[in-house]
Amino acid sequence: MALREGDLVVIWIDPRRVYLARVEGGKKLETDKGFINLGDLIGKEYGDVVKISKGLAFVMRPSLDYIYAGLHRPSQVLYPKDIGYMIFKSGISPGDIVVEAGTGSGFLTISLAHFLGDRGRVITYDVREDMQEKARKNVNFLGYSDRVEFKIGDVREKIEERDVNAVFLDMPDPWLAVNNAYKALKPSGVLVVFVPTTNQIEKTYFSMKEIGYANVEVVELILREYQVKENATRPRSIGVAHTGYIITGRKSIKGSSEIT
Repeated sequence: MALREGDLVVIWIDPRRVYLARVEGGKKLETDKGFINLGDLIGKEYGDVVKISKGLAFVMRPSLDYIYAGLHRPSQVLYPKDIGYMIFKSGISPGDIVVEAGTGSGFLTISLAHFLGDRGRVITYDVREDMQEKARKNVNFLGYSDRVEFKIGDVREKIEERDVNAVFLDMPDPWLAVNNAYKALKPSGVLVVFVPTTNQIEKTYFSMKEIGYANVEVVELILREYQVKENATRPRSIGVAHTGYIITGRKSIKGSSEIT
């Protein structure tokens, strides 16, 4: 299908130069390899190649992996390998309602909104309004503003929602919020927590068990990328090893923490 004014595209030059943009007359995408008149993309199709002064650029259909590469990220974000597993373990479906804290740059927010679809909703909390403003711009740019509700608040003190399908926590002290998450969840709803250190695991794990979450699990995911050369294929020397730990548990009947 031919591209139209306002369509979202990914401009891929090489793995280090991936840009999100909208097709818009009178606008340019400036790169160190040359510029692209975004209005000239009208009528082209995803998968087309356009010339720039120092080579070629591919016009790609946006998907979460390209969005991750091209998204403006003023703060550290979760890695796709972790987000994919977190969504899988949460058991959520398109149309569900979830709570998230904290918002950060909004990449988990965007991933959840992308997965939940037009009928789903993400309520995202953060204590910092400046960070949420940056996340809001990313969400609006991708066209997901109708799926996301931003709230300034501390989930350690209160989560206003009830009967949500899942709660996602990415914060320094999630063990202080697991009780409020329990109150917010539907029966059998899932709490998903991301932490970078083992001492955070212990505090969160035992807090969840004490409150009454069932099937509390902890995992770490390792992703290894390969460098492919003829007769010399091997793992890349530099890559992402440890990113963090994922803790999950389901809301059970209060007082049933002995369930494993």
